[in-house]
Amino acid sequence: MERLHSITHADGLVSGTIVERPNRFVVRVQFDAALERVYLADPGELEGIVEPGRDILCLPVEDPDRVTDYDAISVQVNGVHVSVRTALANDLFESAIRGDAIPAFHEYKIRQREPSLPEHGRADFLLDTPAGETAFVEIKSCTCVDGRTAKFPDRQTERGRRHLRSLETLSETGIEAHVVFVIQRPDVDDFVPYREVDPEFADLLRRIRGTGVGIHAITTLFDPPQYRLANASLPMRLNE
Repeated sequence: MERLHSITHADGLVSGTIVERPNRFVVRVQFDAALERVYLADPGELEGIVEPGRDILCLPVEDPDRVTDYDAISVQVNGVHVSVRTALANDLFESAIRGDAIPAFHEYKIRQREPSLPEHGRADFLLDTPAGETAFVEIKSCTCVDGRTAKFPDRQTERGRRHLRSLETLSETGIEAHVVFVIQRPDVDDFVPYREVDPEFADLLRRIRGTGVGIHAITTLFDPPQYRLANASLPMRLNE
């Protein structure tokens, strides 16, 4: 039986309606009393998600140094809360690893978040493997769904391609490496790279699998205030 792992979100979520998205990191939201600027952590295209008229859950933030007083947390799409807080993908992965809830990482342990890579840059996690070795893990937050197929990326991502090349280099030198796509919604049946948006990323993903990089996809469910693992092993189609 699949073990589910969850995170309880901070209290105080407030509901509003999206008015517009003036730039990648800001949405204007109509709350009961006022129209407010809200910080959006996900810089993706978010087509069909962050759209005028959709209900959005936000978290008030008290920080005099910020120009926005709220963080966007989730947008309701066809009755499903789609998480738009990218950091939750990393938090959920860490919680699931600590709870041994992902079969592909059975008995792996968290050693460090945001470890430095041997050559340059950083990964999201460094894990201790059951064999006593180490494994680097890169997390990719995904919200784009076509039908019931999750797709990544939803816009060109040179940063994402660079991360895949770094994982390939690690694997070629004998260091275990993985990329995990965290689909921040439960209404999906499988995952494919979004070749029409970024064909080079799709080609790289298929290539690095051949060098031994582990490629995984999991799904989440946000039932406010609880955010949890829904499917710990989502089927993938990497050759399309």
